[in-house]
Amino acid sequence: MKVRSILLDKQEIEDNIFLLTFSREEKSEIYPGQFLSILHKSREKLLRRPFSILMHTENKISILMKKIGRGTESISEISLGSEVDMLYPLGKPFKENLDNEKTLFVAGGIGIAGIYSFIDRGRNQNIIIGDRDGEFERVAEKLFKDCLYVSERGDTRRKGRVTDFLDMFEFNTIVACGPKQMLNALKKQVQNKRYLAVCEEIMACGVGLCNGCVVKYDDNTFRRVCTDGPVLDGNRIVYE
Repeated sequence: MKVRSILLDKQEIEDNIFLLTFSREEKSEIYPGQFLSILHKSREKLLRRPFSILMHTENKISILMKKIGRGTESISEISLGSEVDMLYPLGKPFKENLDNEKTLFVAGGIGIAGIYSFIDRGRNQNIIIGDRDGEFERVAEKLFKDCLYVSERGDTRRKGRVTDFLDMFEFNTIVACGPKQMLNALKKQVQNKRYLAVCEEIMACGVGLCNGCVVKYDDNTFRRVCTDGPVLDGNRIVYE
């Protein structure tokens, strides 16, 4: 549903990485993996920008955003109390309960936002967070009670890629969100596991009309991230 939401809180956790909290005007149930899209009314020539729903309460809804272009720059400059045009909840609801499965959660960079809603933060979970330069370490510390944080080049205790540390954990299901290169590398290592990929794609409409966010499956069929996903079978996606 399209609503007007008010920016209630803005935290720059790290350089160019923001935790934004808006008023929640639409009370439809929100499920893990679902997302929202934002259009800043002062920049209406820009397309909507999709963001994973990081967390929500009855009256608030939050996203994690990295400023990387004109659209996210515009959103990062919104003043407290300002209104934005918002659509949510978007995406196919993921209603399965993963509590009885041995699940490993993996995120690369801003992919943290994509896995966060799946995690029952009251339990001990196996979580790997990785990035290239160490920029998400403070974000991981803020959001997760306990996780393995790794970085390729940052000043961290554990150096490497997330795929270098899979053997540290026993799991039969993996939930992952991050760059395509990371998702593809995981696919090569977890082919005998259940692999849920929380996909992120550039999209114009977010509701299945433009077909701008399709991904290819191994049977030469296609899935729209906005309506068939964003949670898709990571073992079947062809990462071209």
